Amino acid sequence: MISQSKENETSRASLELLYHISRELAAALDLHTILDRVLFMSMQYVGAMSGSIIVVDDNGQPIESAIITGDTLIKNTTQQLKATIDRGLAGWVLRNRQAALVPNTSKDSRWMARQYEVEEKTDPRSAISAPLMAHERLVGVMTLVHRTADFFNEDHLNLFQAIADQSGIAILNGRLYADSRRQARVMTALAETAAIVTGSL
Repeated sequence: MISQSKENETSRASLELLYHISRELAAALDLHTILDRVLFMSMQYVGAMSGSIIVVDDNGQPIESAIITGDTLIKNTTQQLKATIDRGLAGWVLRNRQAALVPNTSKDSRWMARQYEVEEKTDPRSAISAPLMAHERLVGVMTLVHRTADFFNEDHLNLFQAIADQSGIAILNGRLYADSRRQARVMTALAETAAIVTGSL
């Protein structure tokens, strides 16, 4: 009876998390806001020590990210992200378009310790990672890390994949929105330059 009650509580909490994430995604267009909110809420739910979302373009190159360790939002460079994609777990998930559960990071060749991790890099941890898809289109990868080995299980992975599925379309929309704003700025600058040149003539 206690076990059944605990299972019902977990299911209810999972549904609440998905509902809140859905509301956050519906209310935001800014890509940074979307990434930060989804990552923070996911980490908070499972008690993860760190997490990351890497957004990629249509060629699989990193263009944006959100990385949180503890309560700190880490600022990144594209070069650091590229190393993670080339040799780390996130890269494996992107290439295979498949979620991954790593019970012990010290025993999995796909795991690459990252520079922003504050604690000892040799400590065994557990990790889960899932691709972010939007209508069969790969838009990124999300990873969570817990400080304890063997913490994550298949239930965590299934919930995490559901979060990733929800987030994929919102992240693609945020990426397209950012692209359109960038293009608008370029067109405005070109128009201003053309006006200056025409005026000088």
